[in-house]
Amino acid sequence: MISAPATYYAVPDPTNPSAMTYWRRDRRGRLAPWPPRARYGPTLTPADIPDHLAGQDRREWISDWARAHLWPWHEAVHAAIDADPDGCAARFAAMAARCCRCGRALTDPESKTYGIGPECRRDVPAELLTALAGAVARAHASAATTPEETHRD
Repeated sequence: MISAPATYYAVPDPTNPSAMTYWRRDRRGRLAPWPPRARYGPTLTPADIPDHLAGQDRREWISDWARAHLWPWHEAVHAAIDADPDGCAARFAAMAARCCRCGRALTDPESKTYGIGPECRRDVPAELLTALAGAVARAHASAATTPEETHRD
């Protein structure tokens, strides 16, 4: 893993692997969708909630739905990042052309190769940069062989 942990990741949607989801770690270390207005995962609409429910019964039904659908989806995203944080960070850098540590746009070819900008890679050892560049190259190669990635706002 790179010396200072990456904070931006790209993970295939657990229920639709042809769609990509983008994440960032907030200041408290929690995962949040990126960009901030993005929404990923199962969605519950008012039309999905049985009409006969009201008050506490309605709140309990919504909580049960979240435990059955939303929580497992988010657990799968966390598990994917935990299993391969560098790969998910490299995929983010490759797909979004942004630094996997700070999220800024990557503009020069060297930064795009490593998936990390010049300021963020200053203290990163050469062997870790080489590993990250390899992960970025693999992310580019897998993107070229999979269905078009989608980004949901």
